[in-house]
Amino acid sequence: MVAYGPVRSAIGRGAAVTLCVAGVPLLVLVLVYVFFGVSIAQYRPLTDDEVAYWHQAKTFSQVGFRGGYYTVDERTNPSGLTPFGPHGPGFAVLYGVFGAAVGWHRYSVPVLNLLALGGAMALWVWLTRLDVPRLLLAGVMLLTCWHIVFWAPTGMQESLHHAGAIVLAACFASVLSPAPRREAVVLGWIAIGVLSFIRPSWAIFLPVWAVATTRHARRRVAIATVGGSLLYGLIILLAYSLTTAPYGTGFFFLRAASLSLPMEALVNNVSSNLARVARTDQYHPIELLQRYQYVAFLLAASAGSVWALRRRGQTPGPTAHLLVTATALGWALAAMLLLYEFASFAEHRVLSAFLVFGAMLCLTAPGRLGPLLVSGLVLSNAVNIRMAMGEFEGVWRDRFRPAGPELSEMEHAVEGKVVYRQGASRWCNTLLTSKYPPSLIAVPAGIGLSVLQKPELLNVPPRSHYMLLDDAMRAAFPVPPNLDAIATLPYGTLYVNRDSGCS
Repeated sequence: MVAYGPVRSAIGRGAAVTLCVAGVPLLVLVLVYVFFGVSIAQYRPLTDDEVAYWHQAKTFSQVGFRGGYYTVDERTNPSGLTPFGPHGPGFAVLYGVFGAAVGWHRYSVPVLNLLALGGAMALWVWLTRLDVPRLLLAGVMLLTCWHIVFWAPTGMQESLHHAGAIVLAACFASVLSPAPRREAVVLGWIAIGVLSFIRPSWAIFLPVWAVATTRHARRRVAIATVGGSLLYGLIILLAYSLTTAPYGTGFFFLRAASLSLPMEALVNNVSSNLARVARTDQYHPIELLQRYQYVAFLLAASAGSVWALRRRGQTPGPTAHLLVTATALGWALAAMLLLYEFASFAEHRVLSAFLVFGAMLCLTAPGRLGPLLVSGLVLSNAVNIRMAMGEFEGVWRDRFRPAGPELSEMEHAVEGKVVYRQGASRWCNTLLTSKYPPSLIAVPAGIGLSVLQKPELLNVPPRSHYMLLDDAMRAAFPVPPNLDAIATLPYGTLYVNRDSGCS
């Protein structure tokens, strides 16, 4: 009987690790099949953001930075180094690298989402080295974290940020442990930098990471590290602003960072966000669940930090883990209210990753308080399973339906007529469109998909070689462009711009 003990222990741990690493990917695959009757390979990008992310990554996977522009009203980023759009090059480059290695398909983004989540959890398991009960709790928490499951089968960025949150939680858990691992320190700096370049809200972690990694160092070292982290953040923000295509008035947080906004504008933005928060009828149920969970978890972690600080004589304790959790969640919420706009799932998309971070870090806290907080989160998810499944099915169903005739019409229209030309200028490989239909995925890789909103802002003549315009938008040009029609489509006419200077 004794001989079987280690074997049972190994089997139990293997099962717990498998649940953590493969649980969410398998659950998402099953849900897609159960609700939509197809495999995840039937996914197709549908919304503007999904189409843009997908096509930019496809372009990078095949031609790197040599593709056409993804701009708004032909306004390019200040550096001119990258052709990518208002959300910057980070996501397109990161996912496009994998596309260059294994090919790019319609389902590439959701498949890479699942791989990112599984890989992040494998790293979390390796760095934290938790016992089987906590691993099982982690697996259950992930399987019932509807914010992770909800976004995984889509072409959006959210799964990448959820995976990033898990990686950061693993790095913090390592450096807060009695025996921090050097590789975790290096990985933490890299991960925060990469995530911040993709979505600058992650930059709030930089000073927190600096303090966590130097909490036992000399004061001078700690101060220098914090100062260096702030400089690191400014460099990332500058790089982001220089490689991000402008649109309209631009991101509010970039204007605030440039110190070009008066204090009154910040106050008004906070007031506007709070007013939006009060209009609960304008949010999906899953958004409201995330909001309530976030606030409750923040308050619980803050109260737990105070309680743990009073009992600091007892070691090891959860103080550092709870303090980091409360600080990160508090700063993220404050930054969101001050510098973002609560619209189009924005609150849910940004803050859900911080909630995932807090839960995964608290799971590693010494003592029972951290796992107790996570158990409460699991319970709140469990009682909302019906709502979450309804949201999953209702919101994503159209992405797994067969494409209509519009896709084949676009494929026929662009075949042999809209062609990527290696060595030509980016404008010669750009299609300017007044509509952003899902069928734009048929446009060849390397052809940038730029958006036309205000024709009066364009240069005369426009620089894009190809245009897809409806009649109203073409009539809105102050100076009629010199265009030759290629094909007529349900949402406009496809043209070649003869004044683009491209032969």
